[in-house]
Amino acid sequence: MKNLIIIGAGGLAREIYDLAKICSQNETLFKIKGFLSKDDTGIEAMGYPKILSTVIDYSVEENDCFFCAIGDVIVRKRVVETIISKGGEFINLIHPTAIVSPSVKLGIGIGIKSHCVISSDVEIDSFSFLQSSVIMGHDVKIGKFCQINSFAFFAGYVKINNNATINAGAKLLQNVVVEEQAIVGMGSVVISKVKAGTTVFGNPAKRINF
Repeated sequence: MKNLIIIGAGGLAREIYDLAKICSQNETLFKIKGFLSKDDTGIEAMGYPKILSTVIDYSVEENDCFFCAIGDVIVRKRVVETIISKGGEFINLIHPTAIVSPSVKLGIGIGIKSHCVISSDVEIDSFSFLQSSVIMGHDVKIGKFCQINSFAFFAGYVKINNNATINAGAKLLQNVVVEEQAIVGMGSVVISKVKAGTTVFGNPAKRINF
């Protein structure tokens, strides 16, 4: 029996707790041990397991496994690398209502929430997270440490590079490329390449400056 530790203790961590409970009933043999966080979020008072430690201070124990529940992709990368350096192992959590083609290739530490549809020959690299009702056409490629939010649609051959964030309701046309650390705004329609480190928004999506 594995002991699952969720990294983070905010709203996404509570969502991952619920996802893990569903997954453990249907597919995976683990129990939820608790959370890692540097902040006291009051999560235990809400009826969830306790915060065990911070990421920095936690010592990985036998039978531990991990899932990172941090939405900020840059912070996610940093804390995941810290746990890996301590010998920690990560698992995938895939909701039983998700439809994942047998030809899909998945890395590790991936989360796929309810009612996602992942089509033929899609590749999702490690530590990326799909919120509910994401749809991916054939041959889509998702890099490492990406955040894909609810109702996003990816036409065939879309490529999302590492550390990108695709916000809710975004639609990406066939063959579009989103480069590293780019952000696609909520509800945007992307018809051309999104350059590294930029944020785009609108229909059609255009670069915006803050």
